[in-house]
Amino acid sequence: MNITQNTNALDVNELVNQWFEGVKTRDAEKLLSLLEPHMQLTVPFQTAVILGNMSTLQTFKAFDEAVDNFSYKSVLIDGQVAALRFDGHINGEYLQGVDLFHFNAGGKVEKIEVMARPLAAIQHLHEAVNGYKLQTV
Repeated sequence: MNITQNTNALDVNELVNQWFEGVKTRDAEKLLSLLEPHMQLTVPFQTAVILGNMSTLQTFKAFDEAVDNFSYKSVLIDGQVAALRFDGHINGEYLQGVDLFHFNAGGKVEKIEVMARPLAAIQHLHEAVNGYKLQTV
């Protein structure tokens, strides 16, 4: 059986590595370059969708400031979706979860879904971003 490699295929693994590098170095420009301007972010502590790359980056900045010892632990990739498993601590609570990154054909993140547990940690995350002005639907 011959397997033909599509040279136009999106390299999601490389895009995820770029995200990791941007997070590690706290490089806002690198992170913004990976996000579609009109992207959507869903988080576990609110039902409204957060719109736009700037609001998304602002939300992640609030997470970064509030969560101690945050680190990505593993990645699963299926087509143009990458699941990034993470953990850390917030206000003494252990936090774990998954960021689901949905990439478009142009290699930009068009949607991120954040799932996290336990409830106490999610409540602390909510408090951490409270006060940030976010554009929602």
